[in-house]
Amino acid sequence: MKQLAIAFLLTWIGTNGFAQKADQVLARVSYTYTQKDDTLKNGKAISHNMLLFVGKNASLYTSFDKIRHEIAEDQKFRAMIANRAGSNKPVAFVTDANATNWMYRTSYFYFAQENRLFGKEFISLQSYLYEEKVPEIKWQITKDTTSFSGVHCQKATASFEGKNWTAWFAPSLPFRYGPWKLNGLPGLIIEAYDESKDTAYRFAGIADAKEGDFQRIDDIRKRPDSRPGDMNAIDQMIGIDVSGAYFENIIKLPTNAVKTTKKELDNLRAAFQKDPRGFVKAQSGF
Repeated sequence: MKQLAIAFLLTWIGTNGFAQKADQVLARVSYTYTQKDDTLKNGKAISHNMLLFVGKNASLYTSFDKIRHEIAEDQKFRAMIANRAGSNKPVAFVTDANATNWMYRTSYFYFAQENRLFGKEFISLQSYLYEEKVPEIKWQITKDTTSFSGVHCQKATASFEGKNWTAWFAPSLPFRYGPWKLNGLPGLIIEAYDESKDTAYRFAGIADAKEGDFQRIDDIRKRPDSRPGDMNAIDQMIGIDVSGAYFENIIKLPTNAVKTTKKELDNLRAAFQKDPRGFVKAQSGF
């Protein structure tokens, strides 16, 4: 694990090289993501609830399951504290780390003006941020049309990462974004799937983003005794980048992530899976 510790220190250089201008969230798009090979013990495909935060110049695609799970855990902890008020007994709140193992782990940031794509993944105690080359998807737009929940869409097809894709995009929503890495059409991608439909991003709704739509139960940064650098537990649990998009309608890269590369991240993930305890020790120093 010594080499891992050295690699960790070398990558801890902040996100200055990745700095991108923050963007205002204008809408949130919900998708249900399924992948045939991603199954439960009974063989049924796992359905992932995903969110795409859409801004004028940027988008953030992330797990809605993760957001909802961590908010629920935070509420359970607060209820436990309230029930033990006035008691001298210590409060022990046990979480099941396996409860989130099935959840989608990677978030994607796409900045359209700069044409830059970033991935973020959380491993153990730390978030890792890396930049990917923006894929040049050669979409072929057809004359076929349909509607999803009243949203008029047009069909486009393309080959990407070894699969033949069909995407339905909304010309009336002039955002060149979509789920995962599917970007570049002259309208928001509402639904997409591969030829065999083994991988699918099904439309589950869209809503305008308004100030105050979602609020933290208690924002410690707004307390009279708050100090610079204070951070809410919920922000740490779901990530300050996702928290900022969800609660404050701002898309921006995380400032507390380790800057790395996709290859380095794959090595780190493999090291964690091989020896979780040793990985955490190397990462934390104890």
